[in-house]
Amino acid sequence: MCVTLLNEIPRKRFGYHVVYDADICDAIGFAGRNGFGYIVPDLMIPRFFPERFGQPDRRRIREAAQSNNVSISFHAPSDYLNIGTLYPEVKQAVVSRMKLCMNFADDLQAQRFTVHVDPPYDFVLAGREGTFLKDHWNIYKNSIKEGILELVGNAPKNLQVCVENDRLSKIVIEALEETLNSGKLFLTWDIPKSLTAKGRPVNEVEDFLTHHLDKVVECHIHDQKPGKPSHDAVGAGSINFQRYLRILIPTEVFFTIEVRPREAALKSLQRLERMLHKLGCRISPS
Repeated sequence: MCVTLLNEIPRKRFGYHVVYDADICDAIGFAGRNGFGYIVPDLMIPRFFPERFGQPDRRRIREAAQSNNVSISFHAPSDYLNIGTLYPEVKQAVVSRMKLCMNFADDLQAQRFTVHVDPPYDFVLAGREGTFLKDHWNIYKNSIKEGILELVGNAPKNLQVCVENDRLSKIVIEALEETLNSGKLFLTWDIPKSLTAKGRPVNEVEDFLTHHLDKVVECHIHDQKPGKPSHDAVGAGSINFQRYLRILIPTEVFFTIEVRPREAALKSLQRLERMLHKLGCRISPS
């Protein structure tokens, strides 16, 4: 029996991570032809930088998305752009870049904007853990909170800012616990990133996400062979995706297949469909 009252799950809830595609319109076309309901271009990729797109380009992308019945969400740039940084001039630059990206997302009528929040650096003592981060805990936690709130405060009205659980350390969890009630902050659950290298759940991370399941609006799906890097095709590793599908399907979360290239993402979608079938569900064509 399906985990929801309905046995059909709209295709709009399944998308893929856009990295190697030639351009955004090309990705939209691929998604529309192959049963994906949305795409997630990564704004770390130079050809997707917002400054490369004038208003005619943005209008063309909106029209392509509408004609293909494909929506758009974005992954924020995550290389060296830590909104929790302590350095004021660096934080200002990071927030400025994020604002540029969010305005681009708004122009394309994007739905979600996923960011990473990196934990602060610590200093190890010889032979044991350091005390530096413990001594400066509130300074760093407040800086993370300020960065998150500034990001959310600058977000366009219809764009959901989501913090991913990639490197979701205890200090970041504490900061999120104190900012999730801001109203516009949401979460993205990356399944393999909530597991150890051996595939076991990281209890602190999973407990946090399940406790705030009402805030989880996007889920990243990709597989991981034991002891190997993640972002492999679904079915290549041993992750029990059915366990997470049972948890997340009833919440109407959006599932982003973070598998590259897109042909492997399509195979992963087909494997997910078979998993859903075993749960008594299917992806509807509409």
